[in-house]
Amino acid sequence: MRNLQLQTCHRASQVAELVGVVCSTVDCDTGRIYASNSRYIVGLDPDTDQVSLNVCLCTEGYIIPDSTDHVIGLQHIPDQQSVCAATNKGDVLLINTMTNEVECIGSVDQGLTAISWSPDQELVVLATGQNTLILMTKDFDPITETSLHPEEFGEGKPVTVGWGKKETQFHGSVGKQAAKAKPEPVSLATEWDDAKIRISWRGDGQFFVVSCISPETGARKLRVWNRECILQYTSEDVSGLEHGLYWKPSGSLIASSQRLAHRHDIVFFEKNGLRHGEFTLPFGQQEVKVMEVQWNLDSNVLAVWLEDLPPKTADENFFPKSYVQLWTVNNYHWYLKQSLDFKASSNERLVTMEWDPEQAYRLHIVTKGGDYCQYTWSWATNHSRGMTPQNQAHVAVIDGDRFRTMVVPPPMSAYSLKLPASVNQVVFAPPPLCNTVAFVLSDGRVAFYSTDVEPSDDSIVKIDAAWGTGFQTMTRPHSLRNILSIQNKDGKSIVWDYPMSYSHFHWLSQDTMLAVSSSHDNNEMTSVIHLNIGGLDTEKPFLKIKCESTIFGNVYHMTSNHCTGTTAVQLTDGQVTNLENDFITKLPQPCTQMELCKIDGQEVVLGLTERYRFYINEQDVANNCTSFAVHDEFLLLTTHSHTCRCISLNNSIKDLASSTSTSHLDENIRRVERGSRIVVAVPGETKLILQMPRGNLETIHPRALILSSIKKYLDTLDYKKAFEVVRKHRINLNILYDHNPQMFYENTDVFVRQLGNVTHLNLFLAELNMEDVTDTMYSWAYRSKDKKIQHTDNKIDSICDAVRESCSRIDREKYLLSVLTSHVKKTTPELETALKCVLDLRNNPSSNSEQSTPDQALKYILYIVDVNKLFDVALGTYDFELVLMVAAKSQKDPKEYLPFLNNLKKLESNYQRYSIDKHLGRFAKALGHISKCPEHFEECLSLVKEQKLHSLALDLFAPKSNEYKAVATSYAEYLTEKNRHEEAGTLYCLSDEWSQALESYLKCGNWRQVFCLTARLGYARDKVSSIARKLAGYLTQHRRHTEAAVVLEEYVEDQEEAIAALICGGAWEESLRLMYKYKRTDIIETNLKPALREGCQEHIESICNSRQEFENFKARLAVVRENKERTHNEMVDGEGVNNADADLYSDTSSITGSTFAGSTGTRSTFTAYSEANSRISGRSAKNKRKAASKRRSLREGSEEEDLALLEALQQIYKNTDQLKGEIGSLLKMLVLFHFEKDAKSLQSTLYDLLKLLEKSTSDIWPKTDDNPVPQTFGPQATSNTIAAAMMKAPLQTSTKQADLALFVPPKLAKDDKWRMHQLESSSNK
Repeated sequence: MRNLQLQTCHRASQVAELVGVVCSTVDCDTGRIYASNSRYIVGLDPDTDQVSLNVCLCTEGYIIPDSTDHVIGLQHIPDQQSVCAATNKGDVLLINTMTNEVECIGSVDQGLTAISWSPDQELVVLATGQNTLILMTKDFDPITETSLHPEEFGEGKPVTVGWGKKETQFHGSVGKQAAKAKPEPVSLATEWDDAKIRISWRGDGQFFVVSCISPETGARKLRVWNRECILQYTSEDVSGLEHGLYWKPSGSLIASSQRLAHRHDIVFFEKNGLRHGEFTLPFGQQEVKVMEVQWNLDSNVLAVWLEDLPPKTADENFFPKSYVQLWTVNNYHWYLKQSLDFKASSNERLVTMEWDPEQAYRLHIVTKGGDYCQYTWSWATNHSRGMTPQNQAHVAVIDGDRFRTMVVPPPMSAYSLKLPASVNQVVFAPPPLCNTVAFVLSDGRVAFYSTDVEPSDDSIVKIDAAWGTGFQTMTRPHSLRNILSIQNKDGKSIVWDYPMSYSHFHWLSQDTMLAVSSSHDNNEMTSVIHLNIGGLDTEKPFLKIKCESTIFGNVYHMTSNHCTGTTAVQLTDGQVTNLENDFITKLPQPCTQMELCKIDGQEVVLGLTERYRFYINEQDVANNCTSFAVHDEFLLLTTHSHTCRCISLNNSIKDLASSTSTSHLDENIRRVERGSRIVVAVPGETKLILQMPRGNLETIHPRALILSSIKKYLDTLDYKKAFEVVRKHRINLNILYDHNPQMFYENTDVFVRQLGNVTHLNLFLAELNMEDVTDTMYSWAYRSKDKKIQHTDNKIDSICDAVRESCSRIDREKYLLSVLTSHVKKTTPELETALKCVLDLRNNPSSNSEQSTPDQALKYILYIVDVNKLFDVALGTYDFELVLMVAAKSQKDPKEYLPFLNNLKKLESNYQRYSIDKHLGRFAKALGHISKCPEHFEECLSLVKEQKLHSLALDLFAPKSNEYKAVATSYAEYLTEKNRHEEAGTLYCLSDEWSQALESYLKCGNWRQVFCLTARLGYARDKVSSIARKLAGYLTQHRRHTEAAVVLEEYVEDQEEAIAALICGGAWEESLRLMYKYKRTDIIETNLKPALREGCQEHIESICNSRQEFENFKARLAVVRENKERTHNEMVDGEGVNNADADLYSDTSSITGSTFAGSTGTRSTFTAYSEANSRISGRSAKNKRKAASKRRSLREGSEEEDLALLEALQQIYKNTDQLKGEIGSLLKMLVLFHFEKDAKSLQSTLYDLLKLLEKSTSDIWPKTDDNPVPQTFGPQATSNTIAAAMMKAPLQTSTKQADLALFVPPKLAKDDKWRMHQLESSSNK
């Protein structure tokens, strides 16, 4: 879909030294062209139009004046800074381009007829006058000599294995007679064949082909030789084969020409000499002759040089017209992209044509009169301009004298236009005439076409789509308005001095067109012609020069922005100016594609070079961009990484320029086929047309364009179009609400009316979920979105209610199914309400024909809800009519449900409802109904026990009633089984079971309630004392020493045991109080003081052990972290890690979509699978816990050893902090009894440990970001991006939710009241 667009055109007129040249070559370093005429070797510098070399070959006698001596070949040798020339006399000359010295390297006595250097210039082939080939090195040392016309086929001759005969072979549609047909004799070479030998090398220099006239047949034949000059293949005899020859640099095809009886073709041969395709030239059979064919450097453009044949009546003054045609191939079709038509005069006749060896699309031409022309092209896609919906996005493809349009796979098209001459440039008009187009023809005229006029000639338009047979035309074809010649200010038609005298045509406004005309007097200036267009549909149309603007430099590209009126002219040095030469910007390199657009409100220049560098003004944005296009709100790029990127035009230029990669600014990145290029982005739509390397077209809809279109529709309350786009492109329907919830609620009626279709409304309701898609999957499209109003109610329920209310207001009968869907879709499905709606419809039928019937409504509910669940819901309404209605529409067997329903009808009302609720598993409701049936209390109590409904049952019966006491007793027994003895004791009291209550309180150690009950039961003192001693043992065992002492003191009256319990529990002051109360101070010496010193020593040892553990754990943690950091660095360096649990790097993902069945009870395959595997998970849970404990262990080398160490260190902090109160009480008693030394040792030991813990906190828990894991997750993240971000982030331990607390440093209480001032040393005060 691309055309060749002229970038630069340079001409040096009537260079005297170039008159009569016969061959030429190009210096790949300087771009100079060297040519040879009958006497001189001339060098011309195109930059200055100055002759840099002029060497006469007659001086040394290499060419004799006024003889037939001439140069047969010329080749520039950059390594030697010389030009190699060969004469027909046999001399091989080297002309130094720096010193102008001429050296004769050697001479062939028989003379030379052709010379050709290999592409690497290591070898040279010479064809001699005796029909031999000489292969020489670059130093002209002979390698071999062989005959030019060998009799053998070559080394690649096919081997005949003798299978079958020609008579027995299949000959297709021609039948067996083909086997008997005699081959037609090959025709002689044409009379205008120059009979010269042609040699052409393959691009890699491994083979070369020779075309010469065979002495046996008189026709041309091709022979392929290898690098050692050994014959490989000989072509088949081809009648009409002409002298043109060129091997495609890529090595696939050899190009030549063939004249047949009815047409003139460019033909191609394979290396083995067999034919491989052709295309027909757009001339008559005896109209032109092919002079030369040449491939360009990239092998994608074939230049064909042609000349008119003299008519039979021509005289000696006949001068042929010369043509240079540029052909390209795509999808097996050859396109004529450019045609340079030279005048029929002696001076304008072409003598040499050479492609540039460095610039792939630069062509050098020299005419007989000494004119030198240099043309440089680039690829461009010509499409209609403008961002309005009226722009039909026409794309014009030049194919000689036709152009094609519409999204149809090339070489087909929607239609083609037949023009009177070849097309060299396509120019589309600016808005509002975006569908009007002008074609610049090779003869200098401009043809104007438009879709606004009726076709005047059916032969002009040819419908090609699907070959134009039996298909309706989907677009309005263009029709010819007029064909005009450019007129000067006096109204006279201008004749072009040379092909493409006017170039860079650009339609600026409705009546103005620009064109560039190079100034031959000054290479540093260019004239921009302003052409006035008018009267196209009148009898006096005109295309007249209005004025001229002078540009200081050579124009390379020109574009304009119709919205701002800015015109940008790019010069060959990359500088961009306007028509008044005011500076705009300077692109770092000349850009073959240039556009103007606004980014972040500022108008900028976009440029793309041939080497895929993309610039915004002077800033380099991307170095792998293959094509770009500007859409309404986005800049679209395709890249060498096979992606299509959509970048918002709201991004700041600074952000675009400062980033080496634009990926973080991309609204959407989409993978595309390798080599895809943008053809056109359809304005006002979401279509992006791409062309694949093989030529076919593909239409894609990038997510960024889709969401932008949806947002526009929603902002304008066009819900219908928004829904169509969402549905067509599988966008989550929640966006219709999440885009602007407040606006949706305010316009629910508009939403319902625009959708109109009940099915569409139901689809929207079915897709609802609690997720806000503008914050999750489409968050990248709402980056600049304002904070939305947060709703506290349920999203799904609110939307269902709002839509239902709107449906009811507008037409409830029409939207009945949507009303039912709104009930069913709620988070708690209102199936009963939906069924009642159906029942009401059945009982009160409507005469409205649009309303669904009860059967249709019920079938719809059954379609979205599981029938068994719906049957149960109907049964739960206790309405048997409704149950029968649902059952009738289901697949249930009446023998199954009718007996069941009949039995239920016979029961008493409350018991009937109890039976139904119990059947449905609604046990709470069942209990409520059975509680109203006193005669079925035993069954009620059984239900309570089976379903554990004791709490509910207690609320249903009156306190103190027998039923209440029975339920309370049952509840207490249940709690006793669960070891909840205290609650069980309370319930036993409520049921007047005092003895059982006493046992329960004894089991839980509630001594106060125990002694309350012993008093209530009137137990004797001895029994009370026995219970008290037993209870004191229980309390002591559970470290409730103070309570045990109270029981022993008050109910056993054993003061010594009470004091002993207090001493054992560390209640020092309380024990001392009892000693003095009961005058047992002797216990101070016997029990208290030893216990104090023993407790002090135990605490000191415990603190020392904790300190040792702390230091060991801390040191080990540092080692573990160092090892993990080293492993992380190795992973970043590419060595990787072997972790079976590292599922982060999985390259697969699962995509699950919410379905309506998920909320209406339909059992999906996934659900069944999950339920089946839940049993497996349950069985393996224990094993998982064991595996987890093994991973997190203090054993050295365990997987999560660092987490285990952190956990252990946190526990040391906690335990140490809790010791303060206990040790503070002990210190006071030690000092009281003059154990100051022990007290001082204990206090200093604990204080030192606390200081160590406080000091080490920052080492164990270094300060980091609040989030230890980089935020690289989200809908746009992939496994690779997450893995890369994890590698770049500092390595930390596992960050599971349950482990986050381990990374929070513990805090020690600042309370120092536990310390005694008198025990502190001077250094601690």
